[in-house]
Amino acid sequence: NIDEIIAVSKNVDPVKNISFISRKSEQKNVKIAVAKDEAFSFYYEDSLSVLEEMGAEIIDFSPLYDEKLPPCDGLILGGGFPEMFAEKLEKNISMRDSIKNAAQNGLPIYAECGGYMYLMKSIADLSGKCFNMAGVIDKQAKMQYKLQTVGYVTATQIRDTIFGKKDVKFRGHEFHFSVADEEENLSAFTMEKMRTGKKYLAGYAKKNILGSYLHLHFRGEKEAAENFINSCLNYKNKKGELWEK
Repeated sequence: NIDEIIAVSKNVDPVKNISFISRKSEQKNVKIAVAKDEAFSFYYEDSLSVLEEMGAEIIDFSPLYDEKLPPCDGLILGGGFPEMFAEKLEKNISMRDSIKNAAQNGLPIYAECGGYMYLMKSIADLSGKCFNMAGVIDKQAKMQYKLQTVGYVTATQIRDTIFGKKDVKFRGHEFHFSVADEEENLSAFTMEKMRTGKKYLAGYAKKNILGSYLHLHFRGEKEAAENFINSCLNYKNKKGELWEK
């Protein structure tokens, strides 16, 4: 009832100016590259603001158009529709190589949904045609005609990751049409659907890499944000753990 809402609002005292306290400090001054273009566009801007409040500088870049990663201490590959731009992403070999090399040299990388697909070795479209991606994760994302998962989930970490210790829980949501084989020895989470209670393995976690179909909002998961920034700071200070080659 719009009229009732307007009437009630007239009887409410004006909101006082609120001074937000920023947690930004020189001690945690890190640069985090964030993929943003037509292929990767699903972000909560307020979630990225949490990282800035904690001392991070956000640097946008494009996996479609840029030749390589910008100088950074961490990388976020957000959601989107890489399958719609798979051919163009495949052709940008220098960017794919740049990301894979950075991963192998310990750069903390967090990938959600479409970003998770991009980190894999390839994406197979509905016709079965395969397109090479970054090749950081030895999996293939296979597109399906039907929506595979949608809804809110609780994610419990199976092992230590750049977001925190084993058994830490996060809440977020999933929405995706693709599938990828899950390996228990490298899975990141045990997911539990909040509506049905169904549990399943999901995602990928290995040293400096964390990826899954899960979408998180850092405003509600500040511990994850803090741990990610600390991982970036460790990398900046040359303490990042390298992949086994």
